[in-house]
Amino acid sequence: MAFKFLKPFSTSLAWNGRANRAEKAETRQTEEDSRGPQARRGEQPPAEPAPDTNEPIREADDPREEERPEPTEPTFVIDTELAARFTSFLNFLAPLSPLIPDGLTITPASIWIDYGGADLYHGTNGVDRVWGLWGDDDLFLYDGNDVAYGGTGNDLILGMRGDDALYGGTGNDVISGDQGDDTIEGGSGNDVIYGGIGMDMIWGGVGNDRIETGTGFDVVRGEDGNDSIDGGDGNDLLWGDDGADTIFGGEGNDQVFGGIGNDLLQGGLGDDHMEGGGGIDVMVGAQGNDIINGGASRDLMSGGSGNDQMNGGTGNDSIDGDGGNDSILGGEGDDELYGQVGNDYIQGGGGNDAIYGGTNEAGEIGDYMSGGAGFDVFYFETGDSGGTSGGPNDIIEDFVSGGDLMVFQDFGGADFLGEQNGFSNTPGAEVYFEQTQSNIYGDVTNIYMRDGNGLTTDLSLTLLGHIDLTEGDLFLI
Repeated sequence: MAFKFLKPFSTSLAWNGRANRAEKAETRQTEEDSRGPQARRGEQPPAEPAPDTNEPIREADDPREEERPEPTEPTFVIDTELAARFTSFLNFLAPLSPLIPDGLTITPASIWIDYGGADLYHGTNGVDRVWGLWGDDDLFLYDGNDVAYGGTGNDLILGMRGDDALYGGTGNDVISGDQGDDTIEGGSGNDVIYGGIGMDMIWGGVGNDRIETGTGFDVVRGEDGNDSIDGGDGNDLLWGDDGADTIFGGEGNDQVFGGIGNDLLQGGLGDDHMEGGGGIDVMVGAQGNDIINGGASRDLMSGGSGNDQMNGGTGNDSIDGDGGNDSILGGEGDDELYGQVGNDYIQGGGGNDAIYGGTNEAGEIGDYMSGGAGFDVFYFETGDSGGTSGGPNDIIEDFVSGGDLMVFQDFGGADFLGEQNGFSNTPGAEVYFEQTQSNIYGDVTNIYMRDGNGLTTDLSLTLLGHIDLTEGDLFLI
């Protein structure tokens, strides 16, 4: 590779074979006029630098040079004495495996380097531009809005302070933005990426990447591969894209998108919005009022605490509202829907659904349930609705006699009394219904049950409309 100067350089920098020498720039002016004057005319060359006692500087025509093979391309060495002379003019491009020894710290700003080989580079407090090319490189950038390309190899790139642009390239890279609003791209390979403090934009690239954003508003795309993404603190936008991804929103109101593949999505603290996308996804809302949509295929969802909105979409989904007053839509498919604690709205949608209202809290109504099209089964147990629970009745909007079923646990062996206005005077487990009017819903059918341990009502619920129930509409366990 030829040695190419991108910007004017002072007379302090010149080269001859492997030796760096001070020469008058006038000798090169003609060949570099297209890039501007390289030295001031009439300037006397500085004194020749003292030879390095560890590796003496030899002239290109020194006969001792013939003892070693001639390299196919020129190689270059910058010793610490010459590096100390660099000023802010410097921008150069060269193969740096031989050019900069490991551990050398270059202090001027605006250094543009093309690395080759496995190197260690310490940046400046200005704006650094570093290319790693091939090899497992360690690139340390300090103050300034820096740009670093790891190239081929398993690289370590630390951006530290400033708004940095860091690119891992090919290989299993470790990249840290640290402080500042950074742009980070892992490239191909199984990368580990840390966003740090600030508003970061991160692309994982191809491979199974691990990405942690840190604090601030961050935008992350895992891209191809089975990625692990942690949103950390802040309101983040997180995409898994292709692959079986694991995404944790962390603190803040996050938007999490699984994309294609079987994903695990966790919202964490805050009011999160999660989209499963394609594949069999597991989505957990945790704390906050979350919006969770499953998309295609079978999905497993849990809202956690908070008043959540969940939609299974297509597929045979399992949705658990957990705590709070939740809105649960099964969508198409044979779904299992659990309201759990709280006064929930549950709609089965198309398909043969199993609906569990769960326990209620104080309010005008308990769980409001609709099976939708298909043969739907509604499950109840003592304490779920009305009666001894002390809470309001559950409501079933569209129960169809002979087309749907109600299952009552804890009432095995109860006698079905049919339509009447009270239990019998004989102690025992009984169930009856009465058709009446509601100021809110108009025609309703109320069902009352007792388990035989007393004469009080242990469970009650309401069906909208006047429905002539038969014993076959109830299954008592």
